[in-house]
Amino acid sequence: MNLIKTIPMHISKTTFLLSICLFFIFQLNAQNDNLLEWANQGTVKNQSFEAEIPFRYIDGYMFIDIVQNGKTFNFFFDTGAEATVIDNSIIDEFKFKSFAETNMSGPVITNQNVNTIVLSSILVSNIEFNNIGAVAVDLKFAKAKFCAELHGIIGSTLLKKAKWQIDYKNKIIKITNDISNFKLNDSTYTLKTELPSKGWGTEKIALNIDGEEYLFNFDTGNGRSKIVSHPRNFKKYIRQNKNSIVEYGFKKSETDYKFIAKRISIGKFELQDQVVSLENEVEKLQLLGNRFFENFLVTIDWEQHNVFLSTIENIIPDSLIGFQLEFQPNYETNKIEIASGLKDFTKAHKIEKDAILLQVNGIDVSNLSDLEFCDFWSTEWTKMLGVENLNVVISHNGKSKELVLSKKILI
Repeated sequence: MNLIKTIPMHISKTTFLLSICLFFIFQLNAQNDNLLEWANQGTVKNQSFEAEIPFRYIDGYMFIDIVQNGKTFNFFFDTGAEATVIDNSIIDEFKFKSFAETNMSGPVITNQNVNTIVLSSILVSNIEFNNIGAVAVDLKFAKAKFCAELHGIIGSTLLKKAKWQIDYKNKIIKITNDISNFKLNDSTYTLKTELPSKGWGTEKIALNIDGEEYLFNFDTGNGRSKIVSHPRNFKKYIRQNKNSIVEYGFKKSETDYKFIAKRISIGKFELQDQVVSLENEVEKLQLLGNRFFENFLVTIDWEQHNVFLSTIENIIPDSLIGFQLEFQPNYETNKIEIASGLKDFTKAHKIEKDAILLQVNGIDVSNLSDLEFCDFWSTEWTKMLGVENLNVVISHNGKSKELVLSKKILI
């Protein structure tokens, strides 16, 4: 393994708020045997069905419209979420019965009640799902990460009741009761998945990374990187290659890494020279996400624990090119934050956590309206990542600093 420490080339570091939220919810409830029944219950009203639903693919994340009582709500499509989630602000739009209530406090949610419920009915396109185990929670914590307000999550407790096909190229999700309704091409790979030992939750896929096997969550809620794990799982590789590691993070912060794996195999499918991210933030999670799946037509049959990957794009070897600093939008404050950076660079320039971007290439980004901020991040910022140099002004604790960032090949 050739380990390096670097920063992403594309979007800035977006936290796994939603996946971590559900992870901690169900850690708290892990001893409740009734959760197995709650999670696996539910049916589809239609005996035979086919439907299509468009999705919005934004910064590597998938959003769909759910219509309830004639109102349209914005839902996150997340195979990595152990349950379907409804925001407390719209819960009264649904008929439901309570299952249990837990007071929860943790790194993502602070002192709020989390209600496990059973949804009597929820429509995805024209398909009616009945008696679905779900969670009612305050999703305001997600406001900082998404431009549009988030009303809920379509998660595992619903997804397992049907067959799904994700067409990233045309931004369409197809739903059916019969897997044979999906046409798979000759270059389709069949992958076996497995459930956690508790009998429900997120399906996992085995990846062999440079000769070592790991189980990764099949997670369309991971939009930041292709393959993400925690540094502790690769400690021996970090130690053995410390002279070739390039670190990123802030002073006194935990160090994150990226490395290029020479060979990754998933079933009979093999890839060469692919970036794997090692990030402390993911805790116990190991995630295979949209940045990987978007190269395929993805067909899901959770009943048989199968995923089918039909190649639509050749996956070329990764190269690591990036700036010395990594940025992320905060849609709650309309500020562009310094998410991380090459550790030597942040140390040399005394850049600390909570620093923000004031100007970039002469454009003032410090006082944008909601609409201006969303438009800037989705259009102008993407263009800026294609240039060779960024002239930036950053600020921390009221003190501003001018820097020139240069795009570099980091390996």
